[in-house]
Amino acid sequence: MRKPIVGLLAATALCSVAFSPIASAQSLQELKTQIDQLSKKLEELEKKAAAESKKSPDLKVKWKGAPELSSADGKFKMKIRGRIFTDYANISVKNSAGNSLGGEAVDATEFRTARLGVEGIVFNNVKYKFEADLTGGASEIKDAYFQWKLKPISITVGQFKTPNSLEEETSGRYITFMERGSFTDAFSLSRQIGIAVGYAANDVTFKAGIFQGNFANTNAQQDRTYAARVTYGPKLNEGNIRLHVGASVRYRELSDGEGARYRQRPQSHLAANRYISADFRGTDVGDAESDTFWGLEAAGIMGPFSLQSEYAVLSVNRIGMDQNASLSGGYISASYFITGESRSYKKGKIGRTKVKSPVSEGGMGAWQLAVRYDTIELNDVDEAVMGGKQNTMIFGVNWHLNNYARVMANYSLSDITNDPGGVTDVNAFALRFQVDW
Repeated sequence: MRKPIVGLLAATALCSVAFSPIASAQSLQELKTQIDQLSKKLEELEKKAAAESKKSPDLKVKWKGAPELSSADGKFKMKIRGRIFTDYANISVKNSAGNSLGGEAVDATEFRTARLGVEGIVFNNVKYKFEADLTGGASEIKDAYFQWKLKPISITVGQFKTPNSLEEETSGRYITFMERGSFTDAFSLSRQIGIAVGYAANDVTFKAGIFQGNFANTNAQQDRTYAARVTYGPKLNEGNIRLHVGASVRYRELSDGEGARYRQRPQSHLAANRYISADFRGTDVGDAESDTFWGLEAAGIMGPFSLQSEYAVLSVNRIGMDQNASLSGGYISASYFITGESRSYKKGKIGRTKVKSPVSEGGMGAWQLAVRYDTIELNDVDEAVMGGKQNTMIFGVNWHLNNYARVMANYSLSDITNDPGGVTDVNAFALRFQVDW
């Protein structure tokens, strides 16, 4: 297009000069200079138009298990979230005489979780997240919050987990075993509606908040919870070792007249019953008025090898009782990637494993071996609380097909004391087929 235009301009100018009364050499030189200038301007306009046409559209798409949509300036982002965990378990139960209790045996499957949700960013520094679980024949709201990110400070409002325990704060997509440490469930670490302030910088994290109720609790009177957690996670040995230490606390003011019950099933969600239970609801041991959770946590990641441990104590304050009842639990675990991967860690939490050789690319995926000793004690002999004790050895094998899919196999042996039904041993073999996006 540029050449015809330049030609037309040149022809017009030449005609003008040719029919001019005086066509001097000087005027011809001036004409040539003008034509050159016009040509350069048109060339610049063409380059600018070409650059404009090559600019990225306003919408950008990046794949992170599922498409993440973002604006060209990065101010807005949105991603569809989801996960499906399909579990199988075969569980045998015995009493002190060594007899199998057929009525307690399990050979079953379940969708442990089937979640769908969305998360994103609005104007750079406001994050939102919403997830609902569709298992069990009814939907259950999980995370539903927005977070104002004022690096290194953040303010979170909505429903989310109280800041307690490394295992609880780590997503179920990334935990090493199919079940978390027993104390997390027994002591009711969970999501609640609240507001929390967080800090994350220089390998240090801190988060504290006030919570009350959740989506499922519409009572006029609800428990009020105060919780806080601090962690330190430095890199050592020129970055080859990641160390993690942390502590958390939670204080709950229990609703009048409701009390509390602390119980736990063996290390399989499909287990028919919970065989240990400490009940503080109108019993001889007194109604629970409040409780205080204290937790310590530590972990080390050294290439493919990892150690992790937690210990927790729950002090139960009872109406009309001078002394608090004390319950406790904890675990210690070790894992090793025989294919050379390493557990990831960021801001006080374990993250997604990056598979070196995914099956989809002709590789063998990532293979992880793991072992854990888990204990939960709901007895306090001095306070006449005999809720039982459960010690469990768990052996696990995890096969990560890629960054977003894995198969888990767990075999657990639980030793139980003080079960009213006489159960003493529970053995469970469990499988999980997991995908998330």
